[in-house]
Amino acid sequence: MKTKVVFLLSIGLILLSLPALADPPADAGVNRIQIEGFDDWAWPDNPLSPGTVTCPGGVLMLDQSGMPFCGESSTGRLHIRDAVLWSCIAAVDEPPISGVGLFTINGNFDADSSGPVWGKWTIYPTVDCDKSGPYPADQVQASTMYWSGTWQGKRLFYVDMGVPTWVGDLDLVGRGNGGIIDGLHFKGIELITTYTPFPLPYEALGIPALEEVPEGFVTGTIKE
Repeated sequence: MKTKVVFLLSIGLILLSLPALADPPADAGVNRIQIEGFDDWAWPDNPLSPGTVTCPGGVLMLDQSGMPFCGESSTGRLHIRDAVLWSCIAAVDEPPISGVGLFTINGNFDADSSGPVWGKWTIYPTVDCDKSGPYPADQVQASTMYWSGTWQGKRLFYVDMGVPTWVGDLDLVGRGNGGIIDGLHFKGIELITTYTPFPLPYEALGIPALEEVPEGFVTGTIKE
């Protein structure tokens, strides 16, 4: 069965608080909540929309597993626009930021599948999120409380102990809307690790030891 491409980079969430300054900061006394969490991509019900993938100066092709690449090109560049995927976000100690994550994804990849990535994100706090189930569209549409914001960063290629590895280093900013999170702000970082040139969730790799491992790790700060 042809592997389904997930335009990943998911995104997840992640907020990193700024270091304390030598002098009292302008917002001294503002309540800050430290956040740690995980971004676990849904599978197999992804992507919700493939967006568009183009190959500047070449011909867009698919390999045997259905992953896109740029053939007949001297640069191997791929451009991704407006892909949409979803994931399960799980914060360690702060349930109001845990739930269903929805992300739009854009990126400019070079021949090593590295390059700038950016997009928008929304998180709908929920009691449960089942990454193996269908996208909970009704639950999302009925939600009156959600986080929303933007993300941007870079996807970089490494060889880690002989294993080809891609790491997305992302910055996220956002705001709470509705309910108990209305008006709250968050800022953070997310690190996403993948093992295919075009990012796929670990479940697609067929490696049992990775199937329950989240693709992204989030740290950050919620500020009133």
